[in-house]
Amino acid sequence: MTSSPACDLVRFVTLDVFTKERFKGNPLAIVDLPLGSDLAQESKQRIAREFNLSETVFLHPALTESEPFNRRCDIFTVAEELPFAGHPTIGTLMYLCHGRSTADSPVQSLTLQMKAGHIHAHYDPKIGIAKASIPHNVRIHQSPVPSKNITDAQPTLKALQLKEQYPLVSIVKGMTFVLINLPHVPDLATLATNGPPIDHNAIQPDAGWEAFTAPYYYAIVSEDEATRRLRVRSRMIEPGFGEDPATGSAASALAAFLALQRGGGGATYVFEVEQGVEMGRRSEIGVEVTLDAAGEGVESVVLAGGAVLVSEGTLHL
Repeated sequence: MTSSPACDLVRFVTLDVFTKERFKGNPLAIVDLPLGSDLAQESKQRIAREFNLSETVFLHPALTESEPFNRRCDIFTVAEELPFAGHPTIGTLMYLCHGRSTADSPVQSLTLQMKAGHIHAHYDPKIGIAKASIPHNVRIHQSPVPSKNITDAQPTLKALQLKEQYPLVSIVKGMTFVLINLPHVPDLATLATNGPPIDHNAIQPDAGWEAFTAPYYYAIVSEDEATRRLRVRSRMIEPGFGEDPATGSAASALAAFLALQRGGGGATYVFEVEQGVEMGRRSEIGVEVTLDAAGEGVESVVLAGGAVLVSEGTLHL
């Protein structure tokens, strides 16, 4: 190993998110930037490619000493910056809260500033779960995706009785998903991870909403209409990107869509979303969606989950 010129040393950690068990859930890297850091966005992108995880968070120092838990963070994939993503949100909250909590002084409330908006969060130290009121601008786009384009990308689905088309839904501008409801949970195991993508010409977001788009396959495991609780199994597969063990933004989009389908003024729906099972990285994503007084819009979306520390070290920049 050759020596390198003088450099800045920056702390990083990796966590597995939406799980309490190491080597399950969705891996995340967090780079904890020191006070006075002026790391350029281009450098952040290079570091994200070096980690080669689905997302890497760059956590900026507290804005003021009086607000140590009001933090700005940037989220990068290996290819681009995102305005919001679910598992980076929960992972960063768990890092800040659990890592700095003591029996006498547990951290319970904090704020993250993301490109999509401010996220206010609460941490329950008794159960080790973070809950975040996430920014949302739910939009069901005018042009659904034809079933034929989906089965062209996933030929095993041709044997199933699918709908003619599937909704294209955004949780915020810049995070859009094709929500593909499969009849039964075992159908999820038939999906290919190395096939062609859905024809991009078939995915037509409304004007001004063109950005990240991915398919999200799901099956409803159970539903209790009296308590408005649903259990869901899901997979997020995007050829060229691979399979994501846990996609909080997609789970939030799905939960908002299903809640709006069911309606009810002021109703709150609780979703337990299980993802990553088929790839051996089981994840548990919680989402609570409350509708507005008319039952025609989304009042709030709360994303919940845990995380466990896997590694920590120093970056030489």
